[in-house]
Amino acid sequence: MKEESIQQVKQRFGIIGNDATLNRAIDVAMQVAPTDLSVLITGESGVGKENFPQIIHQNSHRKHGTYIAVNCGAIPEGTIDSELFGHEKGSFTGALADRKGYFEVADGGTIFLDEVGELPIPTRARLLRVLESGEFIKVGSSKVLKTNVRIVAATNVNLVDAVAHNRFREDLYYRLNTVPIVIPRCATAATTSYCSSASSPATRPRSIACRPSGWRTTPASCSSPTAGPAMCAN
Repeated sequence: MKEESIQQVKQRFGIIGNDATLNRAIDVAMQVAPTDLSVLITGESGVGKENFPQIIHQNSHRKHGTYIAVNCGAIPEGTIDSELFGHEKGSFTGALADRKGYFEVADGGTIFLDEVGELPIPTRARLLRVLESGEFIKVGSSKVLKTNVRIVAATNVNLVDAVAHNRFREDLYYRLNTVPIVIPRCATAATTSYCSSASSPATRPRSIACRPSGWRTTPASCSSPTAGPAMCAN
């Protein structure tokens, strides 16, 4: 990818820095965008990992579909399966109506799973099934549903080490890590900065809030006390 094109991507998505590793990460994101391959983004907290799913989605054939960003570490373990896969009415206390999960809502689009290493063990098995076959089952249901969704995940956890110590499923890791993207932390003599941090709050993507005008949100997601996913269909 030409240097000029990389700079255009940085300007569009509010990315700062000119580290060679950062430029390589942007290059990989642009190359993988037209495909449906799953992507795993790794890097320290605060480096701007949330920018890269946006780059991938907006430059893919799914760009007119729904984009949902979910912070897996912010959803309580008892409700995360319902949030991701939906539930049937009466499946648990408080389930007063059927609910679509994010994987059903994002059908034809992209779902970004931030802090994927924080997913509970049972949820990891459900996610693996989606990655392998596109199938999932709502909580409290026996009906198998299908979804056509592109999965981009991110983590600040060393998943290779987690796999080696049996803290993360090896098969799930390899399914998520079809295309790896590493976001660097840039260090200078005077200060340490994060290469892909957005240049201002106005340009920084929000993953736990409804989008401003120009982004479509669903009332249920905006009012949910546990999820707060970002959705768009440009």
